[in-house]
Amino acid sequence: MKTKLFIILLTAILGSSTYSQSITNTLGSSGSFIIRDDASTFFTLEQATGLLTLNKNMSLPSTTSSTLGIIFKGNDRFLHDFKASGTDGYNTFVGINAGNFTMGGSNSFEASYNTAVGHSSLSSITTGNSNSAFGWFALSYNTTGFYNSAFGMASLQSNTTGIQNSAFGLNTLRANTEGGSNCAFGGFSLRANTTGSQNSAFGSTSLNDNTTGSDNSAFGVTSLYRNTNGYQNTAIGGATLDYNTIGFNNSAFGYAAGVSVTTGSNLTLIGYNAEPSSPTTTGEITLGNYSVGALRCNVPSISSLSDARDKKNIQDLKLGIDFLMKLQPRQFNWDKREWYDNSTSDGSKMQKIPTAGFIAQELDTVQMSANAEWLNLVLKSNPNKLEATSGNLLPIIVKAIQDLKRENDQLKAKNEVAQVVNENLKTTTDDLKERLIKFENMQTQLVAEIEKLKSNNDETTKVSLGTK
Repeated sequence: MKTKLFIILLTAILGSSTYSQSITNTLGSSGSFIIRDDASTFFTLEQATGLLTLNKNMSLPSTTSSTLGIIFKGNDRFLHDFKASGTDGYNTFVGINAGNFTMGGSNSFEASYNTAVGHSSLSSITTGNSNSAFGWFALSYNTTGFYNSAFGMASLQSNTTGIQNSAFGLNTLRANTEGGSNCAFGGFSLRANTTGSQNSAFGSTSLNDNTTGSDNSAFGVTSLYRNTNGYQNTAIGGATLDYNTIGFNNSAFGYAAGVSVTTGSNLTLIGYNAEPSSPTTTGEITLGNYSVGALRCNVPSISSLSDARDKKNIQDLKLGIDFLMKLQPRQFNWDKREWYDNSTSDGSKMQKIPTAGFIAQELDTVQMSANAEWLNLVLKSNPNKLEATSGNLLPIIVKAIQDLKRENDQLKAKNEVAQVVNENLKTTTDDLKERLIKFENMQTQLVAEIEKLKSNNDETTKVSLGTK
């Protein structure tokens, strides 16, 4: 029996006969088929388990065609390193139908340096190079795209010509076809992206609905979830800018910041649940949510553009003290509608500590009566929630102070003139008084002298009469 087995093996290994033949070796129950030399066993096949053991290396030629150097699983290719003619190669494909045998290129770099692990991963590639695909159908439709990295089931599945994309997670960038330079980290992130480019999504379902929007950055679960065409948005924090669809140039920082924004643009929203005046407004900065009670900074004011070279039709402000006198500063207690489930306040949640300020409707009435809505004392982008911008009163306050100062200066000048007149009048009065006193003294003396003369005259008369 041993001699017969040796002859069969020798014939199978060394035989060079040119005629067709079949070699069959039937193993008995629990038998083993073993190939070895005097020192080592190279090959073992166990009849009881069907287990085949290879104790040495197995060498396959490089795959340069569909019939050379391939390991199949059933009828499907399972492992190969196909290298197209005229290219560098260095490809590795592992998985049912991963890679293909139709790649080609006009230079050494094309159709080279690709790695695919997973069922049908990189199965459509033609000239694409330097791609890495790991997962079921990862980059399966990629043809000429290059420098892409896909890690996760169906990640970058539809990509055809897009380049320099990075997708990590289930279905990440699944619908992307031509978009480039996108980064998606987290299941479903950038899932619907087709041609959008230069997007970065970090967090489950971030930028989930994005299709053609570009230059967006989303960091946090569901951040920019519903964005489709919006561009140049930055969302940092869970649910930030969640409902934004086509809004652009928005920046939201903090959990649920800007969650209500839909088509608004050029909005800056900082802090937990910070929201603009309305979902569609433009050009606003919001710091914090409705429960913020203080704004703190090391400087007392905010600088704003005021260069004369950027202004035209400069003229003196007409509004002043008369306008201010129509305003009604108020004391009140906050009782916000959003604090109630039905958005209707009943006073049960009213704050105990009062505050001071203006009523938006009253401010609006005053500016409308003065035909001065251009003052923007009331923000009315959301008619259901009016906001006061009382800081815009500063120029009017300054004008009123200046008017009062001028009036005061005029009164002061008149008072000074009156004082001079009074001083002069007093001097004149005192002089007249003194002269009157002197005149009275002289009159008294004159009367005395007259009386004296009269008395002397009487005596002379008496003497004269007596003598006669």
